[in-house]
Amino acid sequence: MLIAFYKSTRPGFQGTANRLIRLRLRTIYSHCELVFEPHDNVGFLMPDGSCGRGADGSQWCASSVAGEALPAHSPHRAGRKGGVRFKRIVLDPAHWDVRRVACSPEMAAQWFKAHEGELYDWQLIVGFIAWAIPHKALRWTCSEACAAALGVPEDEAWRFDPANLEPAAGAWM
Repeated sequence: MLIAFYKSTRPGFQGTANRLIRLRLRTIYSHCELVFEPHDNVGFLMPDGSCGRGADGSQWCASSVAGEALPAHSPHRAGRKGGVRFKRIVLDPAHWDVRRVACSPEMAAQWFKAHEGELYDWQLIVGFIAWAIPHKALRWTCSEACAAALGVPEDEAWRFDPANLEPAAGAWM
């Protein structure tokens, strides 16, 4: 199983958000995704029933996003913006740094299946600026979702962001 960290900048508003997150966290990363590989043997938990690469080289990834619409295959809130989701992504090395993590791919995929469609944690993002605003339970940023899926207790996962999740990923190996 892999974890991918986004180091590029998207166009438009999302690009502004990429820059602000990297500036605030003092890191080169603004987003992270768990990546499921064919040998993880969790294809039965993926939206299309397969963990194989797509024709374009894409792999099934899972995370929580703020500004993207949830895919049509999402059982909850499909088409609505923001939340926990599975998505096929081509992990171009120019845009992503990928690290191996040793954890249970089935446990991680089950976590994402159980939480798919839950809302994005805007309160935690705003809390980066205004410390008095707490995060909301059962809402997830990308790093919160990845940390929880990797086995961090859900009530502690909010402590992770792409800047401190990246070095911690080696601890799960």
